[in-house]
Amino acid sequence: MRSAGMICECNPLHEGHLRLLRKAGSDGDAAVICVMSGCFTQRGEAAILEPRARAEALLASGADAVLELPFPYSSAGAEFFARAGVNILSRMGVEELWFGSESGDLPLLWAMAEEVSSPAFQEAYAAGARGADGTATHFFSLLAERLGRDAEALPNDILAVSYLRAIRQLGASLAPHVLLREGSAFHETALKEGIVPSASALRQGLLTDGPSAIDAHLPRESARVLREMLEAGRAPATLCHAEAFLLGSLRRADKDSLSAIAELSGGLGARLVQKAAEACTLRELLSACATKKYTNARILRGILFAVTGVLREDLCREPAYVRLLGATERGRAFLGQARRTGDLPLVTRQSDLPRTPEALRQAALEREALSLYALCLPAPTSPAFFLRQRPILL
Repeated sequence: MRSAGMICECNPLHEGHLRLLRKAGSDGDAAVICVMSGCFTQRGEAAILEPRARAEALLASGADAVLELPFPYSSAGAEFFARAGVNILSRMGVEELWFGSESGDLPLLWAMAEEVSSPAFQEAYAAGARGADGTATHFFSLLAERLGRDAEALPNDILAVSYLRAIRQLGASLAPHVLLREGSAFHETALKEGIVPSASALRQGLLTDGPSAIDAHLPRESARVLREMLEAGRAPATLCHAEAFLLGSLRRADKDSLSAIAELSGGLGARLVQKAAEACTLRELLSACATKKYTNARILRGILFAVTGVLREDLCREPAYVRLLGATERGRAFLGQARRTGDLPLVTRQSDLPRTPEALRQAALEREALSLYALCLPAPTSPAFFLRQRPILL
């Protein structure tokens, strides 16, 4: 049977995800294997719904298996996020990778991936990124200049480029398939009638105006799961619920030791400690630290990694295991084969955890992330609650 993979956050699952699921599955022709972020997302935010709930929505919407993209890869920049997701799908024996893109142009994306990987680009980027314009701005401008294209057309394709780079670097046998992204722009936060909203707009609408503001914009199963979690008092999760803990941790931190933490190079760690001593809220801290060079996402990732102790070398290791969040009967058949032929341990309960140093380190960071996420819920919860959860088996 053909197998198709997706790397996603589903924060929350929206119409764009549903369209990609249907294309990848070809109306029942393939086993669709999703690698989905756990408690924290690439922007450094707490996922509004816990991983098991988002996995439930995915399975009810056409996915056959949902594997958790482990922390800290789930909250890393595009390079590490994409590399970990591709690594997991490849080692599980998945044949295809499906993803959305603003350009929808696979040859262009391959050209971008090749250019970004070239020594000349890397040298020029490293030299320019030390300036005051910010690494992201410089990256897109340099790529546009070298490819002879408009820089404004590039930012929403960067994750797709990262997938292709990872496929090439890892020698993965994943065949890439790109789908033209439709609806609101990636960073659009307004909900507009008749236009498929972005995940950013859905989260903003939920946190600002409540579930009634976004219910009509969600696929049926996604809306159902969200309502159930809201009624149970387990959503939405937000870092603002844990801001006292975050500010307190940063105020007590040793700014010199933070230089070894992932995402906190270039003096950002010291800046966080200094500004945390003055800020009363997380919003104030972000505002005080933000510059052209340091975006909110970069700062939030740095805060997450500081309080959980994520080092740069943690991002450079490949995943030591992957957790199963849920599967259908067809998904279990695929995973059974993957267990026999693959080399990536599949964890369904705590006793399945490998005892290697790499796995123990990954598990320790996972517990740190769960401890923080448990404070991000509307009512504080024990992190052990999440570790005891069993996969959804349909």
